[in-house]
Amino acid sequence: MLLFFDTEFTDLCPDCRLISIGLVSEDGREFYAELTDTWKPDGASDFVLETVIPLLQGGSCQRTWQELFIQLKDWIESLETPVTLATDSLTWDWPWIPRLFNTPDMWPRNLAPRPEILRLDEDFYAATESAFATGLREHHALDDAKANRLAWMALK
Repeated sequence: MLLFFDTEFTDLCPDCRLISIGLVSEDGREFYAELTDTWKPDGASDFVLETVIPLLQGGSCQRTWQELFIQLKDWIESLETPVTLATDSLTWDWPWIPRLFNTPDMWPRNLAPRPEILRLDEDFYAATESAFATGLREHHALDDAKANRLAWMALK
């Protein structure tokens, strides 16, 4: 099964910090978390401050890095089937996964070691735009993951 995922982070730079992560399975199960201990607004780009931060939900979505690691691992393993993460950004989104599960004994037992890279072509972009037109919020990690899932489903 594929798990579509997306992340939001402080900037497009090597030392950026994770802000949020969203995942949605092929069958629609969701996981979303916002980090409380990995970033500060003064380290975020203007784009992130103006576009990403206003979409954060706060409250029960907030986690520390340690809580995120444990809860995400448990959530993935609760799916009880082999899963592969699907991403539209190997460069920016995927690196957070090995950082979260940074030793072999931490890696979820049912998670493939490499992601599936979504087919990024004109049809895929049109399908994601259609998904956002339904009310999904672009640059919200969970909604971006949902848009990728809907685009993938429309094109398969």
